[in-house]
Amino acid sequence: MFVLRLVLALMIAAPFGTLAAAQPASPAKEEQPAVPAPHAESSEAFQVDGFRSARWGMTDAQVKAAIRKDFNIPPEKIQTEENASERTGVLTITVGDLLEGAGKARVSYILGYASKKLIQVNIVWGTTIDPQAKPDRIIAAANQLRALFLGYPYQPDTVASNVPTADGTITVFQGQDAEKRMTLLRLVSTPAPPPPKNAKGEAPSPTVVLFLSYVLDVRNPDVYRLKKGQF
Repeated sequence: MFVLRLVLALMIAAPFGTLAAAQPASPAKEEQPAVPAPHAESSEAFQVDGFRSARWGMTDAQVKAAIRKDFNIPPEKIQTEENASERTGVLTITVGDLLEGAGKARVSYILGYASKKLIQVNIVWGTTIDPQAKPDRIIAAANQLRALFLGYPYQPDTVASNVPTADGTITVFQGQDAEKRMTLLRLVSTPAPPPPKNAKGEAPSPTVVLFLSYVLDVRNPDVYRLKKGQF
């Protein structure tokens, strides 16, 4: 069964961690990865400060300028919408080869409800984004990113690695910097449905999706909430 093979693939890469995992090693000096890790010139200066040129606190126009700088996508090509429940703004683009071999990625920049400034960045790879993406390459990308993030000095008591949940989701990596800014990497897989009787051609592939989020404030996100006593 594919879910079992998926879990085994991640277990081979590294044993399951816990929220009290050992402190990650200091970042090694190497070439810049396809998806840059959070800023870390030293252990003291380490912080999760956004994604590439997009930094926390940027306005709509500043985020669009950062997108153009990073991906050469003009503002008119950026999808703009509102999250109806949280009333946050969402700027979304699709990027090819953000992470080599993982297929196209959808990158969404979230602007806060009250501040109208950047509070979160979500990146999604997988067969739902790119039907040509190979499940095994998505799993490989998850392992590559996990190893990358474990090389940065996140706060040790916030680090979790390869933690499965009952619904089949795997928290591949989770960690926070000293200011409680979070990096969260999750892998979700859904087994392929059985092919219909007498079906011809290739069997359906499983659905595999990799979610990477950088979050400014997990405890008090800038989203719309109903006030106590209203209902």
